[in-house]
Amino acid sequence: MTRPFSALRSPPLAGSVAVVAVGVAVNTGLDSPYRLLPALLLTAVGVAGVANGARDYTVDRLRLATKRWWALAFVAFLPYGLATAPENESAAAVGDAFADPIAGFVLESVAGAAVCCAVAITVLYGLATYGIHPGRPSPEERILVDGGEE
Repeated sequence: MTRPFSALRSPPLAGSVAVVAVGVAVNTGLDSPYRLLPALLLTAVGVAGVANGARDYTVDRLRLATKRWWALAFVAFLPYGLATAPENESAAAVGDAFADPIAGFVLESVAGAAVCCAVAITVLYGLATYGIHPGRPSPEERILVDGGEE
């Protein structure tokens, strides 16, 4: 049985996205040569949690989830983009609200996490489109089973 898509109501999914955001924050915020390994580890664990949460999705639900994750990534990136690279005076005025270094740090972490999760769901959707789906028989196994029934 499939679960309805609810990004905000699923504590494991929210926790996984938070771990990805912490991984992005570690990579951005620490000024140490040893930041790469913890950041990569946290990001990988969080993305694996997001992918694990979508393992039972059908191809149609993965397509819908892909669209939603990319919409979320776009919406999460807008304030970060306005805060860091305003092109005109009106964008600079909006960006001044997020000019605080802590706010910029948080915005970058959230935007980076949303993009990483969107990429993970997109990869799952791409693989599922070609018949490679986690927890299901591989295409080769399906061919062998179909060939044995004839």
